[in-house]
Amino acid sequence: MKVLYTNAASSVEEWITNAESSLDSSARKIVGVDVEYDKLNGSYFSSKKAAVIQLCVGTDVLVYHICHADERSEKLYEFLFGYRYTFAGFCVAEDRTVLSRSKYYIHNLKDIQAIWRDPDNKKRLQGLKDVAEAIIDPIYFEMKDGFGRKEHRMWADPPPLPPKHLEYAARDAYATYEVFRRLDVFERGFFSLFKHSQKKRGRDW
Repeated sequence: MKVLYTNAASSVEEWITNAESSLDSSARKIVGVDVEYDKLNGSYFSSKKAAVIQLCVGTDVLVYHICHADERSEKLYEFLFGYRYTFAGFCVAEDRTVLSRSKYYIHNLKDIQAIWRDPDNKKRLQGLKDVAEAIIDPIYFEMKDGFGRKEHRMWADPPPLPPKHLEYAARDAYATYEVFRRLDVFERGFFSLFKHSQKKRGRDW
């Protein structure tokens, strides 16, 4: 995994340019997205705001410390706003609201939590770690271990973020991307099988 951590708009825009080049040459234009907040609990007078935005394309991850950004990135706005790419997140309703307070909007945003759940997991509400454990690898069940409320209160602290936070942010973004990518492959595979169900099947050797 290649991770870029920055609060500079110019670095964000360079990352997006490279990501767009990769996406435009790919048949499946998927971007993993996650947002970390500046506080655990918001109120009417003090709403939550975006502290960190994570984006992932393949194994390239951007960790953008947006609450300490040197300037606004219009290229990021355009990247998120359009319909050229499919953005995938997990439990995205609040992320979408929080981003809108920074005047960033994601229109083509899919919520993994609303698309799939592990049928063998009896938890009523499954988190990203539950889904990633089932879809990617069992080790992902431990992806949030040791990262609690104390750590979540630190996202808006002055840069740089601690290594522990960078690892957490990058892993979240990659897991989100990879889970959705695999679900997309599974769905297209099932559709392809159904589409060709009338054809005679046999071994290809």
